[in-house]
Amino acid sequence: MPRFKYIFLFLAFLISAGCSVFATGYNIKVKVDGIQDTTLLLAYHYGNRKFIKDTIEVDNSGSGVFSGDEALPGGIYLVVTPGMNYFELLIDREQHFSLETSLDNPVEDMNIDGSRENRQFIDYHKFMNKQQSLSAGIRERMQNNSNNPDSIKYLQSLGNEIDREVQEYWDSIIRNNPGTLLAGMVQAMKTPRVPEFNIPSNSSNPDSLKWVMGYEYNKEHFFDGVDFSDDRLLRTPILHNKLEHFFNRVLIQSPDSIIPQAVRVIEYSRANDDVFQYVTVFLLNHYERSQIMGHDEVFVELVERYYLNGDAFWANEETIRKLRERIERIKPNLIGRTAAELKMSTPDGDIVSLHETDAEYIIIYFYEPSCGHCKVVTPRLSELYRSYRERGLKIFGVYIYDDKEEWNQYIGENNLEWINVFDPQNRSNFRFYYDIYSTPVMYILDSDKTIIAKRVGIETLEQILEEVM
Repeated sequence: MPRFKYIFLFLAFLISAGCSVFATGYNIKVKVDGIQDTTLLLAYHYGNRKFIKDTIEVDNSGSGVFSGDEALPGGIYLVVTPGMNYFELLIDREQHFSLETSLDNPVEDMNIDGSRENRQFIDYHKFMNKQQSLSAGIRERMQNNSNNPDSIKYLQSLGNEIDREVQEYWDSIIRNNPGTLLAGMVQAMKTPRVPEFNIPSNSSNPDSLKWVMGYEYNKEHFFDGVDFSDDRLLRTPILHNKLEHFFNRVLIQSPDSIIPQAVRVIEYSRANDDVFQYVTVFLLNHYERSQIMGHDEVFVELVERYYLNGDAFWANEETIRKLRERIERIKPNLIGRTAAELKMSTPDGDIVSLHETDAEYIIIYFYEPSCGHCKVVTPRLSELYRSYRERGLKIFGVYIYDDKEEWNQYIGENNLEWINVFDPQNRSNFRFYYDIYSTPVMYILDSDKTIIAKRVGIETLEQILEEVM
């Protein structure tokens, strides 16, 4: 038989079998019982945000088709129904399939035809919903039996069994579906199983040593299951949530702990350009916006290491310029640095040097009379000063403007007995060195003029002084 006959026979077989080997783009037929003559959206996750990809109108039976000429990038997608409710689909290799479900119970009523990946994804959702329901019931029973140790022990064993079943189910997904998005997601979600450590019997504090060993193990292995070369994880919430949990809840919240781990994770992410960009931008934004004192040191490190040296290929010249200017203002006042010298005038015209001011601790207080928050902080700070000045506290109170009459009136009205100074010509460049763009701002220096705390509120200041003095 001529070869072309075999080819025609093979093609006929594919057509009769409903095979979509040559299908391109995406074609997802949906039918949602409970809606009619309305709009459905197809959206996707990107980190912790969601973006719309497609929109369709469904008919009076709730049926419609999402379609496009180009295949969708792999990830978790959302079919958004009226009222902004949604159910999720797994989009990866199989992008020509149909589904039918109900508006009231989309997961449990879901039927998928033409996508083994989504049948597995729905089965996964059903299994996890069941296990979470069982876990919630156990937690409620534990609360109700909190005074019964035997009941608590029994309920804990039930909880451990649920956890074991989940781990076994996850392992089976990973084992039986190598290379699939579902397997990659499950692998990434797994957390390290901290082993039982052999604590020396002569240890003076075994519980503390066990905690340290567990912390180090968890820190080093937290991202073991994440494939940073797989950009499909960006279109799920998983990588974002993993990063957020690690840097907010796993790590000790000090720059010395955070910086090496931030660099390590970013270096892992170089396996894929899109992942590298996402992880780097996430960490930069996270530490630029952090309200935890000292985290600006992490921001400075990331800017210098990845943006100013040209690695951040996505950043334009204007972005680089703004980042450079920002860290130039932050670096002089990082915690642990020697505070910049301030030589300023008193109301009598004398010059006072910050560095020559002898004190156990110095608070630099930047304020302005019309600032509403300053009106609250100033009297409380003045009272605090009177309580601690005999113990070696001094306050270097900086009026940030040049209206001497306003300043003198404010000093008198508030009976400010600390060191009152101002710099009407801004010769000290204090706004730059102390990053003053709003008021009030307070820095705490030790006797060596080292910055030990910055931008603290009055309540935090009281706590710090109570501890150190």
